[in-house]
Amino acid sequence: MDDVRAPPGTSPGTARQGPAGQQPANQGPPQQAPAQELMERYVDGDGDAFEQLFHQVAPKLYSYLLRLTRDRERAEDLVQVTFAKVHRARDSYLRGAPVIPWVLAIARRSFYDERRRAKARQEDLTFDGVVPDPKPQPDQVPNDVAESLERALARLPDNYREAIELTKFTGLSVAETAQVLGTTETAVKLRVHRGYNQLRSELERFRRGSP
Repeated sequence: MDDVRAPPGTSPGTARQGPAGQQPANQGPPQQAPAQELMERYVDGDGDAFEQLFHQVAPKLYSYLLRLTRDRERAEDLVQVTFAKVHRARDSYLRGAPVIPWVLAIARRSFYDERRRAKARQEDLTFDGVVPDPKPQPDQVPNDVAESLERALARLPDNYREAIELTKFTGLSVAETAQVLGTTETAVKLRVHRGYNQLRSELERFRRGSP
């Protein structure tokens, strides 16, 4: 009888043998490391961990920023800005803490910083010494459900809209949303509740055909 040897690093009792001449079945690609583990490895100087972290976090970050900016190019730019700030702030990361809320909080601050700077530029005087009037925005009645929802969300106060988008679109928990917004869980729940009430009113206006 032939001697069956276990693969290196295993004991004969744990080795699994397939049919003669066949390799063990492919177990599929390895699972991704959790974001917290990648962030901790990056803080410790592992450059490869940062690349993995970027590919894991960037899609959700981009989706969040796209909802904030309503502009693909600005969202893409802010993704790069956010990760540059993550790099600079890596030593301030609290080991074991959820990474996504921490990164989204940095992205949110970056967005509002950019918006404040843009607003300041818009207030520059014209050659006649007059502050330029803001361009009128079209207020047409949307013609489908998705557009109605986006228009209704855009009409909400920022604090209501952000609470809804983070919990319902980005998929964060109430606790994670509170961390991003720098507020309490009770405040997040209240903003979501009030936001939904106002959202229903806005959608009803659109349904009646009111701009």
